Amino acid sequence: MEFGRSLMQREYCLEETSTHLNNASGAVPKKVFDYQISVMEERERNPEHWYRYVVNDRYMNAVAKVAEFIGCCKENLVLVETTTSGINAVAKAMSWEAGDVILCTDHTYGANINLVQHVAKENKGLDVIQMHIPLPLEHEDEVIKAYTDVIEKSPKIKLAIIDHISSASAIMFPVKRLVDLCHEKGVVTLIDGAHCPGQVQLDLENLGADYYIGNLHKWMFCPRGCALLWIHPSHHDTTHPIITSASIFHSNLQQRFSQQATRDPIPYLTAPKAIEFCLSLGGLDAIVARNSKLVKWAASMLSEAWTSTCLPIPISMRAPFMILIGLPDTKVTRQYELEAKELKCPTLMKVIYEKHRVFTAISHVMGKLWCRVSVQVHNCQEDYYKLRDAILDVLKDEP
Repeated sequence: MEFGRSLMQREYCLEETSTHLNNASGAVPKKVFDYQISVMEERERNPEHWYRYVVNDRYMNAVAKVAEFIGCCKENLVLVETTTSGINAVAKAMSWEAGDVILCTDHTYGANINLVQHVAKENKGLDVIQMHIPLPLEHEDEVIKAYTDVIEKSPKIKLAIIDHISSASAIMFPVKRLVDLCHEKGVVTLIDGAHCPGQVQLDLENLGADYYIGNLHKWMFCPRGCALLWIHPSHHDTTHPIITSASIFHSNLQQRFSQQATRDPIPYLTAPKAIEFCLSLGGLDAIVARNSKLVKWAASMLSEAWTSTCLPIPISMRAPFMILIGLPDTKVTRQYELEAKELKCPTLMKVIYEKHRVFTAISHVMGKLWCRVSVQVHNCQEDYYKLRDAILDVLKDEP
């Protein structure tokens, strides 16, 4: 199967007048989208029958197909709307006591920071530690040491929220080593793998985390509103959906999550079709090989054009499809950085898009602005030349 522009024209609904270089919202292939519409039409022909007698079996089949694809036991897997939904379900299902601590980092996704702060506010005596991950990094051992130091100084840490691939910085953390470290210290582990399904070969049973959550709409070709939540068997009985509904007391984990009133579960049901699309491209190995090669080329080309560098981390900790490239050092860039923190990143993104119809992600890391370059199967080299020129134009100093 051919990748790039021809694939986009043939298999996607994406408009060709824009350049799509941020995959945060995903992009649904036509075959998956058409299936989604067909199931919606099927439902609307007889909604009462569909919700009562059809959807549950389809949900169970989707869970089984996803479990088979990622290589985990289906009994430990449920599908939820988003990674945020899954993390909410876990954090709100845990029993908290005064003095307990939730550990996250300065790379943790903003919505998750909000969540743990809210949970701490609702549970008197619960505290949150947001630890610093030092940058630049020369070796993953530095991350292990940082975690070790914090955990040993704070023996009341009950839950650690660990990024598999961090959102803003696109760092792939050594999650297996971190899970083992946390378990040695009696800390429950929740892995935020929002960007991982479809980008990383998962092995959740051997990873051994307590919980693993990952979106299927970002890199795994599903419509928005579909994510996986893997739950260790020891936590099945205590983990519930964030919506309290008719099945909340069901003894079966999947049944507890599948039957939640008359919400729209169709994004879940598209997962088998999304997997079929992935396999039609040669499977995950072929996609990773192609996208990783293109992101490496794009990083080299953009770094040279912008007289910049990649985020200083080991190659082994770079995400397969994403990388941070420093923006050109101009007065305009420095002004954005002075105002940036996180609020000005969307402003700059909007300027780039409105002027050049190029959609990319801008991150504020290490006190400076970076372009988070992403590669998906529909991207091609021409897209990154457009990004190069758009950034140079928007950030150029006026004479």
